[in-house]
Amino acid sequence: MSLRRSRGMVARIALVLLCALGLELAGNLVLHRIEMRLLVSRDDSRQIAARLIHAEQVAASVPQAGRAARMRAISAPGLALNWVPATVITDFSPSLEPLAAMRARLAGAAPRLDGDRLRLSLLPSQAPGRRDLVGALELSDGSFVTFRVTPFLGAPLPLAMIVAFHLLLMAMVLGVALAMVRALVRPLRTLAEAADATGRGRLGRIEPEGPDEVRRVAIAFDAMQTRLLRMMEDHAQALVAVSHDLRTPIQRLKLRASLLDDDEAQSGIAGDLSEMERFIESTLAYVRSGDEEAVRLVDLSALLATAVDDAGDAGAQIRFDGPDELGLPGRPVALRRMIDNLIGNARRHAARIVVSLIADKDRATILVDDDGPGIPPDHRAEALLPFHRLDPARGNGLGGGAGLGLASALRTAAGLGGTLTLGEAPLGGLRVRIDLPLSGPVSPASRRGPAPASAPASEGDAPRRPRHSRRSNGLPA
Repeated sequence: MSLRRSRGMVARIALVLLCALGLELAGNLVLHRIEMRLLVSRDDSRQIAARLIHAEQVAASVPQAGRAARMRAISAPGLALNWVPATVITDFSPSLEPLAAMRARLAGAAPRLDGDRLRLSLLPSQAPGRRDLVGALELSDGSFVTFRVTPFLGAPLPLAMIVAFHLLLMAMVLGVALAMVRALVRPLRTLAEAADATGRGRLGRIEPEGPDEVRRVAIAFDAMQTRLLRMMEDHAQALVAVSHDLRTPIQRLKLRASLLDDDEAQSGIAGDLSEMERFIESTLAYVRSGDEEAVRLVDLSALLATAVDDAGDAGAQIRFDGPDELGLPGRPVALRRMIDNLIGNARRHAARIVVSLIADKDRATILVDDDGPGIPPDHRAEALLPFHRLDPARGNGLGGGAGLGLASALRTAAGLGGTLTLGEAPLGGLRVRIDLPLSGPVSPASRRGPAPASAPASEGDAPRRPRHSRRSNGLPA
């Protein structure tokens, strides 16, 4: 396999699997070694071999009637000897590694013990947790010197300990595999973050890394996002320029319409021109996503109360319910534009409007309810599309709008890390719900009120109203 191919996604996934399997195999081998650990050292093995050779010599020099007693007499601690004319001990050393290792040790210490004369097997010890070595050495006359070495092996681990060991091993394998997989998918996560930034109109940072397939995708995406953002910027600038350039001829047309003698024609032309102005303003508001405005702490309650008062002054039946103060990190101009869009949309389709603000520990919820016809559930996603109007003919004489109110509000909410959803209002019409994240409690700076009158207010300063502005404007509380 070439070096280039070894850096590919398939090769890295295979490496993760091989590492996981290798770790599992190593753990099983360790467990096997623990269960088959020898408790007899090499020095002890040499002493056992020497005693067996001595026992063979003693047994050959003693009549059979006295051999058993003589074997018991020359026994030593940890090594019990006996003589029997026949034995049922079977040799298991070919199938058990510890017995094969012990046979090799004994034969190395005493070559006379090598061969079929020596039989080795295992028996449980009298003490729990151990196993003894039992064996038989065949003499020249066909009888046997039997022996028992205690202890020889550790007993198998308890079932609970074996299960715990395997669970720990599985956790280690899973942890190593997850770490390797995380390193494998980290470039994909970076690429996804860059794609999200591009969708918000910002240039995402992309560093080609990871497998070759991901590197090629990252390089291609980097070039694509540069072209895409440049194209989006060019289109936005062109749209802004066209919108601004249209304002002058609209004003000239308004002036010329005012000179007409036909009042009906004059009113119709003025209405059409006003609708064109609203369309231009909506388009500019949508193009200006608000990202260019700095984020600062805003009193959302004051912002909503001011927008409600302005709509009430314009003749709307509208009410605001909410706390007196609520600090929220946001862009004041973009927030005010979003609120005006939602109230204006409600005014076009409803007679009564209720704006509510609900404060939670980690978010603020804005509710705009109306008693209009609402939007069917299967058309709500469609209603959030830009330049899309479900029923251009409906309204309350305020114009049909450009179809950008909800789309612009959705874009502003998303830019602040929030969400916008449509539902059914208790008044029977449409409910627009906006959830915005809160970074924490209101800071002391947000409680100092508006700037002094001598200081000119910048575009980013949110307008504030005195608390008596929370009037019902024709709606019962």
